[in-house]
Amino acid sequence: MVAGEDGINASGIVCLGYPLKGMNGSIRDGIILQLTVPIMFVQGSKDSLCPLDKLSAVRKKMDSINEVHVVDGGDHSFKIAKKNLLSSRSTQEAAEDQASEAIAEFVTKYVGES
Repeated sequence: MVAGEDGINASGIVCLGYPLKGMNGSIRDGIILQLTVPIMFVQGSKDSLCPLDKLSAVRKKMDSINEVHVVDGGDHSFKIAKKNLLSSRSTQEAAEDQASEAIAEFVTKYVGES
């Protein structure tokens, strides 16, 4: 919301667990559709506040460059259930490291050094 205000010169935005779906089920995309700077979404695949199919539909409508990094099995806070971690033979820390690396790549690619 702040990035869309007059006088704010954001170079890019990273949304960590964007709450796309409102409490009443409506899609809250008005603000992000107005933005023109590159946007990265980091979302858990099990985030009920931002179903990935709904996010995909919104991303197709966006004029700005946008990317998504999915934390497989992650909820809105990126917490991954133990059974998912066991089946993937991974750790919570590894998933968080992958997200951090994806964010760093996005910032380097689109924001660079200011």
